[in-house]
Amino acid sequence: MSEEKRSRGGGIVVPLILISLGIIFLLNNLGVLEWSVWEVLLRLWPVILVAAGLDLILGRRSIWGSLLALVLTLAVVGAALWLSGADIGADRAMRTEEIVQPLEDLNRAEVVIDPGVGMLRIEAAVDSGNLVEGEARVGRREELVPSFSAQGDSGTFTLRTRSDSFGPFAVGWMDQRVWDLQLNPTIPLRLETDLGVGRTDVDLTGLTVESLDVGQGIGQAMVTLPEEGEPDVRIDGAIGQTIVVIPESLAVRIRLDTGITGRQIPEGYTCDNDICTSPGYETADQRVELEVGQAIGSLVIRH
Repeated sequence: MSEEKRSRGGGIVVPLILISLGIIFLLNNLGVLEWSVWEVLLRLWPVILVAAGLDLILGRRSIWGSLLALVLTLAVVGAALWLSGADIGADRAMRTEEIVQPLEDLNRAEVVIDPGVGMLRIEAAVDSGNLVEGEARVGRREELVPSFSAQGDSGTFTLRTRSDSFGPFAVGWMDQRVWDLQLNPTIPLRLETDLGVGRTDVDLTGLTVESLDVGQGIGQAMVTLPEEGEPDVRIDGAIGQTIVVIPESLAVRIRLDTGITGRQIPEGYTCDNDICTSPGYETADQRVELEVGQAIGSLVIRH
């Protein structure tokens, strides 16, 4: 092979990025790294474009060009991490808004929560006459968009956000944005959540839930099932970790749809292909059907 052909070989920056991502996945599955690391990495996705461009321009010319592209990429990563972690004016850029939706005369309701990014916590309210209450910490250029409609004794409450500050280096867009909500436990609920990037913690203890649909893009989703009732539960995660906590009083049958995912299933469960059943499911008084999808990451079922 001629010197010219060797000098025009592929660069090393993009292969190193792929190897690094693979190592991070491995450490996630081994429990060495938390899945929250992907929240940081997501901020740096433009660096991949920069690295690919440098690799095309410099890396394919010679080994020295590849090394120069690598050094420049590391410099960009360092600058991006510094800017991302600086949190300049983060506290001043955030504000807390109260959320209150009265129960009125409803006998059942549908609740849809869509924060976009950040952390979402949902649990049962205590001694409350509201359908939904709580608070959300949002960005300066972010607007909460609640809506409510009722037909007869049924109602639908939706809470979403509009923002132009969810860019890759948005100040405080992860750790600072927290939606902490409580739902009325006295009426049947159909609950739907959708979080693009961040952490979801839905605790159904004490709630009367007919159905639950949790969507999680990147990050961690934890769902604690109620001790009573037979809700239909669907959890769909893309990249990250999904944890389902099952009370001892419940028997479950879980339909799994996983890709590159490590599974942790409790001892005693019977698994047939992608269907896992807890002991005594057929004769149990309280039974729940779960559908859990996780494309890449980790799935943990625990009591």
